[in-house]
Amino acid sequence: MPVREIVKIWGENGIIKDNIDFLHKKTRPVKFPLSNECMGIIKDLEDSYEQIPCAGIAANQLGYNYSIFIGMKVCDDEDEGKQVERMESEAGKYSKMKNEFSSNREIYINPKIYKTKSDSTQEDTEGCLSVPNLTVEMLRYDKIKVRYRTVDGGVIKKPLKGFISKLFQHELDHLNGVVMLNLVSQIAEYSPLHTNPIKNKHLKSYLDDYYSYIGVK
Repeated sequence: MPVREIVKIWGENGIIKDNIDFLHKKTRPVKFPLSNECMGIIKDLEDSYEQIPCAGIAANQLGYNYSIFIGMKVCDDEDEGKQVERMESEAGKYSKMKNEFSSNREIYINPKIYKTKSDSTQEDTEGCLSVPNLTVEMLRYDKIKVRYRTVDGGVIKKPLKGFISKLFQHELDHLNGVVMLNLVSQIAEYSPLHTNPIKNKHLKSYLDDYYSYIGVK
């Protein structure tokens, strides 16, 4: 099946307001047993995850209004996780590559965080398929406890830490209508990835336009 186009907040000609509006809507919960529609969405997520170098994809990044995301199941090597983050932010550059981590995956349905440790935080690089050519240094919880449903309806409750914790928080934000750039108080630094200074200047303009559009000064 052809990979669906990622819903991005900006493109070559600036911000894309319709996409921003869509990504800012909270997704609806999934009912069980899964409908044929939801099974089709999961297949699209799996196909896209296999073809796009990334750590995770939320359903609304493919244009679907459901609380589902696909992502890495484990990450024992934090450096490996950082490598995936950068490739995710530069997905266009790696468009001819497949996701070498695609077998390491889980389908997370109706995900929730039910416990956090306020004294356990991490600050690390974060990228996003919907925010091309930009990474941020983001403050996140390091240790969390989560709950989600599996495709067969099972309930999983488990602790997460490190890179997988960050991934879960990032994708859950998407499903709640939050793009990483919205979390201004948690961002320490912005890092454009273009080597061309003119393109980086355009990217800075897109970033300013994005914040102006969503009402952040």
